[in-house]
Amino acid sequence: MNKIKTLIISVLLSLFLISISSANEFIGVIAAGVGDILNQKNEKLSTGSKIYFGDTIIVKAQSNAQILLLDETALTVGEKSEITIDEFIYDPQSKVGKIVSNIKIGTVKIITGEISKKDPDNLEVNIPTGSVGARGTEFVVVTESDEKSTVVLLGPGKKNTLGMIPGTLNVTDGFNTINISTPGFQSVVFK
Repeated sequence: MNKIKTLIISVLLSLFLISISSANEFIGVIAAGVGDILNQKNEKLSTGSKIYFGDTIIVKAQSNAQILLLDETALTVGEKSEITIDEFIYDPQSKVGKIVSNIKIGTVKIITGEISKKDPDNLEVNIPTGSVGARGTEFVVVTESDEKSTVVLLGPGKKNTLGMIPGTLNVTDGFNTINISTPGFQSVVFK
């Protein structure tokens, strides 16, 4: 019986230590920051500040930040906005991974990186009214409240002159899903 208790305690301790170490894992950087930018610990962030797994980035009025993640996903966070990186797994060799972020309020423009090029299901952006999945594209999310979010596909489209792979968005409110593949089209998601 003591061996079982010891085994259970050691497994739980190991899982706790793994969760602590992954919470301090470097996943990106503030590539450009202007104004009052904080993390969940109320630490001031500026250009060059490191972003870690689980961080919440809070951008105050008359401020903005551009976050560059290790897979080259770029997040431009507008004023009066808040975003959390809930999950970030990335293997630079295979360019496979997963990103889950949570936009709580404000405006965030996202240019997808390597992770969503491989599999669009591996980039998930949660909003108070649903979620967005994206493949190889650029889009913006405007979350006005817990009741309403707007998602706009910025591009590229099917017949772009740059020869880029057309981007698509999958927007869901938890019950209904809509695919957006034409730049400039949007979906307004209500709770």
